[in-house]
Amino acid sequence: MRIREFDCPSCGASLRIKQNQMTVACPYCGSSVIVPSELFSGKGKEPQKITGLPITLNTSHIGKTFSRMILSIVLLTMLTGVAVFFFAMKTRSVIESVEDPFKTTAGSSGLPVVLEFGGTGMGAGLFQNARCIAVDANEHIFIGEFDTGRIQVFDKNGIYITQWSFGNQDDHYLQSMAASRNGELYLIYGSELFVHDGMTGELLGSMLHPDGWGFDDVDVCVDGSVVASWCKHSDDIIRFSPEGRIDLLLEEAISGQSGDSELSTDVTVDGMGNIFAYGSFNESFFKFSPDGRFLNRFGSDGDRPGQLTSPSCICTDPQGRLWVSDFTDLIIFDNDGLYLETIDLDYNIYDMVMRDNYQLYGITVDDMIIQLDLSEYAKEL
Repeated sequence: MRIREFDCPSCGASLRIKQNQMTVACPYCGSSVIVPSELFSGKGKEPQKITGLPITLNTSHIGKTFSRMILSIVLLTMLTGVAVFFFAMKTRSVIESVEDPFKTTAGSSGLPVVLEFGGTGMGAGLFQNARCIAVDANEHIFIGEFDTGRIQVFDKNGIYITQWSFGNQDDHYLQSMAASRNGELYLIYGSELFVHDGMTGELLGSMLHPDGWGFDDVDVCVDGSVVASWCKHSDDIIRFSPEGRIDLLLEEAISGQSGDSELSTDVTVDGMGNIFAYGSFNESFFKFSPDGRFLNRFGSDGDRPGQLTSPSCICTDPQGRLWVSDFTDLIIFDNDGLYLETIDLDYNIYDMVMRDNYQLYGITVDDMIIQLDLSEYAKEL
């Protein structure tokens, strides 16, 4: 059977016909085309290509093309609308992030992180094993490194101001640090308690236990008194007046109550001067009144809420509540030691301090400094 071909008058596609075939449907544009008489009347001739012949249009094809055009316009309009919507939402998100200072939250807690800076390194604003943090009344932030002897100073926005060094190569292992309202820094290094000017680093003096070195932790009271733990051969708690005189000495403060020895004690004070001491060997908090009377023991109640695992630091808030960093949690007790709540931060705070306006400053284990705003959260406790 001889096959002939010619061009489709509608789209130009090549159409092939068999002998005696009178019409053919174009497989490309759908037109129904009448085969020229020259092709089906001449038997035995070679295939020829004829152009410009009359055709019969397939009106259904035109309808389909028009429908597709309408559908394309509708889809394009919808896609444009979606793009405009997402662009508007993105723009709104950017504007809100600029207008709202609380750009991030701490883990699953939802606590707003209003300041975050630092990281590991040697330059200004970077740290090598940042271990201690303190904040004075002017919101200067002091960061002390454990074994370099370096103190860095930042303003309330985390902008680097200056740095200075303390001690010498043999005794600059920083154990604890606290700031007074007037900007004096109390540092424990070489197991001794020293006083430095926070901005310049000038050594202003030292505070002594009757039996010499052996200091472990330090905190500053609202009135400028200084409370420290001492663990050379006993677990004492000592308080110095704002003038530097010893006005309270609790010998064997923890072991005298528990009957078990204690070699490591963290201390903090509330606004009334009550002293909270955590004995890591006894795994409990011990509360003492401003005149040294033992008031309570808490934090080691088996599987009950408030059970402590491995506290790294403690502080009190303006209401006298005790905040404890325990692995990735912040555990909160009221002033009498009643468990209140646990906040999941998703990261561990190595050292922290609370200001009068419920701003919590802390050091994370990866040398980052954070500031959490607890003002709204504290109202609900």
